[in-house]
Amino acid sequence: MTNQNNLESQRLIDICFSLVSCALDHADYWKNKPIEEKMTWVSNQLRDCGFDTIPSGMSWGVLKK
Repeated sequence: MTNQNNLESQRLIDICFSLVSCALDHADYWKNKPIEEKMTWVSNQLRDCGFDTIPSGMSWGVLKK
């Protein structure tokens, strides 16, 4: 893997940890929300970080090219 791929992979890992931390900090808010609303929030957060996704098939998020 190239250094650029390592940096991009690390960025995605950092984003994942941040999203989970934020969601867990607000667990009561999310408890009764439908899965579609939760996944839309994740998609929006990723888009704000430069990773635009769309639902496709069984996946809630596939990177747009």
